[in-house]
Amino acid sequence: MSWKESLNQKLALYADAEFDYIETKDVNDATKIDYGCSGIYMEATVIYFEIKNLAYLLKECGRRKVAQAYTMFHEVIEAVVKPDGAFLNCYAPNAFLIVYPGRDESLSQGVKGALKIVQALSDDFKQPFASIPGLEFSMGLDHGHIMGSKNVSDNGTDHLTWFGSCILKAIRISKECTRPYYIGISGAIYHSLGEDLRVMHRRILGIKKNVDMWTKVTYQYENVKKHLYQTNHKISLDEA
Repeated sequence: MSWKESLNQKLALYADAEFDYIETKDVNDATKIDYGCSGIYMEATVIYFEIKNLAYLLKECGRRKVAQAYTMFHEVIEAVVKPDGAFLNCYAPNAFLIVYPGRDESLSQGVKGALKIVQALSDDFKQPFASIPGLEFSMGLDHGHIMGSKNVSDNGTDHLTWFGSCILKAIRISKECTRPYYIGISGAIYHSLGEDLRVMHRRILGIKKNVDMWTKVTYQYENVKKHLYQTNHKISLDEA
């Protein structure tokens, strides 16, 4: 059998098969699915973390330095989000996908995680990145259902490929964010947040006032005007 015939048989098998999936909150359940027409399905809050200026960094710093930066980003982000039950996916050469599985509880967890990541990268661990000039990043957040499928036959969860409209929206939101407004969230997430994640307390001319942490921004998504909310706020890594 030629390689073309073999590939045609495999494609026919996939095309005719009923795609099967496991509904779960645990990414490790991916070990129960097979390579091919099966996957895991979960509701989650997703963070799309983007290195904004990869082309510039490659030109100015070279491939090795950019690869080092990517590895350092991975280490910092995973250390921040993993204790809260999130997992990290190497989504693209300039991006990570951070997933907080769950329903209502994952909304505030995801926002807190993003605020902690900004604190970690801009303050607590900024020194290791000092040798990479002009390093920029942003994050877009949305909530919805996502599907993960295997693209290799082993049981490593790092090899899952993720699909979902909330991921695409998070990617679009991240495009609207830049320093110092590193984080953007969808309107659905913003309106779900409690006061502790929407309002900060400041003294203005000696008077204590409540100030909204978020700035409303209009943008185009799928040819429709929508609103996202940006912030330059951050929270301590030790904050619950």
